[in-house]
Amino acid sequence: MGVQWTSKEVVHLLLRAGFGVAKEDVTACLALGREETVRCLVKGESLIDKSPKLASFDQFHADGKNALDPLVLVNQQMYWLYRMVNSPAPLIEKMTLFWHGHFATANYKVRDASLMVKQNELFRQYALGNFKELLTAIGQDPAMMIWLDVNQNKKGKPNENYAREVMELFTLGIGHYTEMDVKEAARAFTGWTYNKNDHKVNYNAKQHDNESKTLLGESGKLDADDVIDILFHQKVLPTFLATKLLNFFATETPSDRWIQSLAELITQKNTVGEVLQVLFLSDEFYADSNRRALIKTPADYVAGILKCCKLSVAKGHAQAMRKMGQELFVPPDVAGWRGGASWLTTNCLLARYQFAEGVAKQMNGQQLNSSAFQPTQVESPIEWAKLFAELMGISGLSEQTQASLHAYAEDTIVHITEGKKKITGLRGLLQLVLISPEAQMK
Repeated sequence: MGVQWTSKEVVHLLLRAGFGVAKEDVTACLALGREETVRCLVKGESLIDKSPKLASFDQFHADGKNALDPLVLVNQQMYWLYRMVNSPAPLIEKMTLFWHGHFATANYKVRDASLMVKQNELFRQYALGNFKELLTAIGQDPAMMIWLDVNQNKKGKPNENYAREVMELFTLGIGHYTEMDVKEAARAFTGWTYNKNDHKVNYNAKQHDNESKTLLGESGKLDADDVIDILFHQKVLPTFLATKLLNFFATETPSDRWIQSLAELITQKNTVGEVLQVLFLSDEFYADSNRRALIKTPADYVAGILKCCKLSVAKGHAQAMRKMGQELFVPPDVAGWRGGASWLTTNCLLARYQFAEGVAKQMNGQQLNSSAFQPTQVESPIEWAKLFAELMGISGLSEQTQASLHAYAEDTIVHITEGKKKITGLRGLLQLVLISPEAQMK
């Protein structure tokens, strides 16, 4: 018997495949059914009719400014956050974030916001596409070339940075190659350069080592394309990618059977989108043990709350993400963000609480007094707590959390009919919901 398709399953899928769960999304997905919902997500089609079109960067306004400088990094961080909140194709944005962490490149070394954006657009272009094509393209991406010193990789004096990371972090993982493989791959990658003056990527045949090389057991006058081909001959590559996809979308502890099942799909399917379509349709993805089993990234937390509260993106929101441990375009190092429990250190958790407090204060009386924020049974504290959690895309509150929310609603909302005290109570309830343990999970 297959998994039922109820609001719980919808919320689970949308939290993993996107950023936040608006009430209208749940209604739309229930009407579409599981297969059509997943198809829309993978194809980048809107889940709801007449979804508003995304503004271009030039049309995007924030903090009361009519025009934002595209070369200022925080402006680009705001714009990407805006896309996460408002994109009609949330899975594409989620995979863009996945690839940003996978091919981690940081602006503190690149020092050019336009190149970081160009790389971001590359990730978006290949978000659900062919992994081999993306891997080939990233090797000639200017930001990546600066990040891993590709310009220093010349015939006779190979630089091993890119060759090492392409195996260790991008395709195979530690223990599946030797130091000699790194040296040979570096020689094969020689010849490619990025010119900062004319902003062009060039291939200089004179700087390419055209002598014979042996990489992972295969020999010849290897070049960059040959390296990619050889990497895709390795049986561990699909297992490596399958593990990362399951860790990102499903669970931190996938079974070996699940990993191998997804790895087989990776070898059979042409695109990552096709692999995810099978994953999102599988009953195992919706198992109780996998629900609320991942800690939300700061991107999940911030974008999700802004989406649910229908708030406009501001500079402070991007800065809040940085305080929570995830600054867009600035992963900490080549290995990217560690994720998991690292998102909930004392300082990061405090930043979440401060963000939740700030959001609650941003909600005006008209919003909080609207019918959307009023339960049918206004005299019931249980219904107030239940509604606010539902509006924030949170399901399955623990008894302890429910008891706290019920007591608060009883004291500050139920017996107060109007005025500033009522609004203060509603803001307080929203803040408590947003800092609850369940609100940190997806």
